Amino acid sequence: MNRGYAGFYKNHYLRSSYEYAYAKYLDYHSIPWGYEDDNFELTNKIYKPDFFFYNEKQELIKIVEVKSRKEDAKKKAREALDEIKERYKIECEL
Repeated sequence: MNRGYAGFYKNHYLRSSYEYAYAKYLDYHSIPWGYEDDNFELTNKIYKPDFFFYNEKQELIKIVEVKSRKEDAKKKAREALDEIKERYKIECEL
C-alpha cells in the first residue's frame, strides 16, 4: 500500500500524506492542534485518533481522524469515533 508521505512534521511522525496535508492546513490557518495525544479504551480495542483540539482551558473538545478513501478503513474509524463520542462526550469528525 502506498500512502505517500510518511515522516516527521513539527516533531510528530505523520503516517500518511493525508495527515501531512491536514497538519499543514491547520498551521496555515493558525489552528492549534495535537497529534495522537491520547488513547481511548473502546469495547474491543484501544484507539488512538489522529488530531486533537483543545479549548483555552486545555480541555479536549474535538478529535479529527484522517483516513484515505478506503471504505473499510473509514467504516472502522467511524465506528470508533461514534463510540468515543458516546462514551467520552467528545465531538469527533472523520
